[in-house]
Amino acid sequence: MNESTIRIMVVEDNTVYRQAIASSLDNHPGFSCFAEAASGDDAILRLQHSETTPDVILLDLEMPGIHGIDAIPRLLKLAPECHIIILTQSDREVHVLQAITRGASGYLLKTATRDDIHNGIREVREGGASIDPKLAQITLNLIRRIQPDAPEQDEHLLTPRELEVLQLLGDGYVKKEIADQLNLSPHGIDKRVRRIYNKLQVNNVAAAVATAIRKGWI
Repeated sequence: MNESTIRIMVVEDNTVYRQAIASSLDNHPGFSCFAEAASGDDAILRLQHSETTPDVILLDLEMPGIHGIDAIPRLLKLAPECHIIILTQSDREVHVLQAITRGASGYLLKTATRDDIHNGIREVREGGASIDPKLAQITLNLIRRIQPDAPEQDEHLLTPRELEVLQLLGDGYVKKEIADQLNLSPHGIDKRVRRIYNKLQVNNVAAAVATAIRKGWI
């Protein structure tokens, strides 16, 4: 397998849909179906006994056993470098918010086309956040409803450069584009993004941006 190949685990209890997604991944250049799992519990068990981890997990929510929302932090603990994209029928605001705050990097509905899913996978691998267009307004409204906190002692927690990077992430730029715009290396941007996540105690771009907006930093 080419080192640049993106390895994806598909976690879905509908066998026909899961196999269709897995087949589309294996037949798409640069993608490989790392594993299939019929439930969150099955996915967790597979990762516990695997020497390698996927780059991306496509995760359904409503499955037998552990709910997809509750599986997110457990999967990320086993595969901390992995990006999780929710792929579900649920467009409930509470699920969108819970998924993002628990560490999901994307949220797509099952009405998404194969191209939408493929593009979403590449987007999160490049440091972006993949949100179904039908849910974009919901996500924005959720963030807007969070009232900014009163000025805090930690307003200078991030350096000016880190705030600049975070602002560009919030504007929808991916890491490579930010590197080009700030005349920095992609590796330098990646290190700054990881420091931002550590300082804000979050796991993804959406949660970092939401935190910054809530605190009135951007």
